[in-house]
Amino acid sequence: MKSGLKIPKLICLRPGFLSKENFFLISKHFLIISSIMNPVSAPMLKKWRVYGCGILFACCCVGCWGKQQNQVQQLPLAKSHLPGCETPQKIVVHKENVYDLSGYEDEGKGIPYNLFDENDFVDPRSENKIAENYIPVTDPQPTAQPAIYFPKGKGNRIVVDLQTAYQISEAYLYDRSNSSDSIWIYTGDMLHWNLKATLVTVGSSRSWGWRKFLLNDSARFVMIRFESYEKAITEMVLYGCPYAKPPMEATVQPTMPRFSKTMMKDFLGANNYQQVSTKWAKPFHYLRLYSFAVDFDNDIVNPYPKNKYNMLHFVDWGNQGTDYSFFFDSLVNQNNSNVWCSIRGLPASANEKQFQDNRPVTLPGMDPENPLSYARHSNMMWNIAAYFGKHYVDTNLVRLSHPYKKHRKGVMEIYENGNEEDAIWFGEKYQNPMAYFAQSSADYDGHEGRLPQNCGIKNADSTSKLMTSGLIELDTNRIRVYKFLCNTLRRDKKFIWDGGIQYHHYSTNGKHGISPEEDSMRSKLAKARAATFKIAPEVPVFLGENGYDKNQQTRQATPMIPGYNEEQSQAVFILRSINATAFSGFDAYILYWLMDNDPPENNNVYLTCGVLRRKPDGSTEPYISWFYISSFVNALANYMPDDIISEKGNVWLYKYRNKLSPDSVAYFVYCPTHNGTRVENYPLKVGNIHNQEARQFEFIDFSEHGKETNLKSLNGLLSINVDEKPKIIILKEAKK
Repeated sequence: MKSGLKIPKLICLRPGFLSKENFFLISKHFLIISSIMNPVSAPMLKKWRVYGCGILFACCCVGCWGKQQNQVQQLPLAKSHLPGCETPQKIVVHKENVYDLSGYEDEGKGIPYNLFDENDFVDPRSENKIAENYIPVTDPQPTAQPAIYFPKGKGNRIVVDLQTAYQISEAYLYDRSNSSDSIWIYTGDMLHWNLKATLVTVGSSRSWGWRKFLLNDSARFVMIRFESYEKAITEMVLYGCPYAKPPMEATVQPTMPRFSKTMMKDFLGANNYQQVSTKWAKPFHYLRLYSFAVDFDNDIVNPYPKNKYNMLHFVDWGNQGTDYSFFFDSLVNQNNSNVWCSIRGLPASANEKQFQDNRPVTLPGMDPENPLSYARHSNMMWNIAAYFGKHYVDTNLVRLSHPYKKHRKGVMEIYENGNEEDAIWFGEKYQNPMAYFAQSSADYDGHEGRLPQNCGIKNADSTSKLMTSGLIELDTNRIRVYKFLCNTLRRDKKFIWDGGIQYHHYSTNGKHGISPEEDSMRSKLAKARAATFKIAPEVPVFLGENGYDKNQQTRQATPMIPGYNEEQSQAVFILRSINATAFSGFDAYILYWLMDNDPPENNNVYLTCGVLRRKPDGSTEPYISWFYISSFVNALANYMPDDIISEKGNVWLYKYRNKLSPDSVAYFVYCPTHNGTRVENYPLKVGNIHNQEARQFEFIDFSEHGKETNLKSLNGLLSINVDEKPKIIILKEAKK
């Protein structure tokens, strides 16, 4: 044996590894090693490789599988058991496998995939002069309020899922930075990152160009971390060899229903933050109640875990303040409403100066991206679910600052742990997907039981469901990141927001409200719905906020229709927005909002969006929009979207079908403008209908049931007058 050579370790094979390619690869290595030890025997060993490799496999260490099953096989660099990969190849990176942990792709106006989008044009490892001379220019960094996406000590992180383990040899970065700073490259997984390279940007255009870094590691995931948005890395190219063929996209995908199967009586909801009687809430199946953690966790005396919680924020007091009842008890029991609280913010005990990032961690300074930092908040959610949920919980376990009064209320099943946590106007209080996932995993089930007992809504009431904090826009990329985090940071890989995915969207040009048709609202929602279905096909999707101010001085002011006042115009555009949402595939429309505390003269945005008004004397006054919505639900209670007949020209036409009586249909028809357009004697094609009869339903101011007129069809046509206020034509299709 040559001096200085080490005896190679016994080869350890795992089940399923003995493919034809592996067989020859291992025997080839055995031949090379043996030839070095004894060059004379090499020719003989060639024959042994072909005819006698079974001996090699028989000698392999079977027992080592138990230790190695969760580790990536460390094959020699630049060698793969896949044919044709004798040297490292450029690794193909797909957009859908690039994840932005800061969540800036939508509102931050940056595209993380820009780090790889020019890979087809470059090959810095080769001698290809054409590729060598190509200069990548697209920058992945956010451009709108970029500083909020770089949390201190963490920075902006972009993770690439290569879909299978690779022997990664090197990475090339194209540096176009104008200032000097550090950038880090890691391999590993979301729970175990290994720092492999550090780049100090050049900071001068004279030194722009490709920078090479040896990684020499086996991994499926690669992460690049930027400390500052001022650093311009315009491309990253990875080289290596896969240990297995990357998985192909499933050829059979679940088919998304074109429209929701929800009936209109269960489709509508409203946002609110105050008590409301069952009469005024009747048109709305859902009631989303704005609330804060301080409403429930207001104990400033007892530290966690001895603190007590208050459940009496939403109550009606009686008997001179000595007794109480929950106003949403009657909503649930009388209206069959579905009530949930949108809970955001910090407990009363939190010192704002100490909790600088505004995350409800148990103690200041705890890592907001660690689920175990949210024990107190998770315990609060457990107590809320124990008190309002459907399952009996031992009263001795529920820590309340007031008498329990009842063992079980059974009035709540959805819980929303925040509201618009992705809002960029919060500045440093913006919550990135990592932090929101961490809080949500804790709130859901105590991060799979890793938190102490009595944490998480599922552990109080197994039927309870978590809904995503409403997103300020149709940011499906953030939902995609949520799914990725569930897959990589939870053992069960469960998508934890089983109660619903919630988006907010307002039709506006930034200066004034616009119509849903000018906004292409239905198309935007349909696109978001389709993208969401690919991520979480079993989860319902809510439009959690949408509406118009009556006041004409705000950026969300309702468009005006000639001859209509602000109340009437608002009512019309709410109806048209509801219809657009119903035919987008969304499962619910939640109006912003139910009741104004201010008169229509208030010119602050969103304060005159209500369909009711709470007057100074405490009485409630309905606006015209409340009557139109009530009429819509009364007319189409059991109907669901069926077909889009036309979205062209001066008449737009949609078809609903009665879910309980499928031969009954309703046409929703209107002119999609707000300039006074009117079409006389429009011929509505209805075909053969029962008794050739139909009913025309019109929305009337201050009427909960509208106005009905009988119509007769002629040769399968109904003649109707159409204007910018919708009408509903109800009929029964004749049997064929």
